[in-house]
Amino acid sequence: MVKDRTHIWVGLGAASIVIIGAIAIAKLKSKPKPKVDLTKFDSPDIQGSGRCMDKEFIKMLQKLAKVTKLPIFDMINSGARSSFWNTKVGGVSNSSHKIPKCQAADIKAPTRAIRNKIVVAAKLVGFKRIGVGRTFVHLDNDSSKKQYVAWGYPSGTKPPINPFV
Repeated sequence: MVKDRTHIWVGLGAASIVIIGAIAIAKLKSKPKPKVDLTKFDSPDIQGSGRCMDKEFIKMLQKLAKVTKLPIFDMINSGARSSFWNTKVGGVSNSSHKIPKCQAADIKAPTRAIRNKIVVAAKLVGFKRIGVGRTFVHLDNDSSKKQYVAWGYPSGTKPPINPFV
């Protein structure tokens, strides 16, 4: 007597389709984040110095770009700085920009609307240190410094927008 095993083959076929579909969906969801061009963070006097940028800081900037829908990585004014360059631009001696710390960036913000959008979104993605200038926003994730602070420029002045109050 020959037994009908069609139901087994149908079940195996259905299970295969489900498994292949799940794998395909997982691959689509886990598409790699675009590579960041770290040369945009180079200190002007040291080619390749942007490679020192803190990985968690870069991830936070990627989130910021996604939230704001702004080309944040094309708006970098200043990233890593040599001691020489930090002095040249008037940076503080313990700047989070300085090599090897590399945990800060200044982002161009030519209008109040762009500046405010960046500041509000920066707080949302987890930045706890925000400097607000007329034409740029400073962001850093330096945990060795005071947290949940915003400041204006020149340093010590009240920021035009403070997301922490």
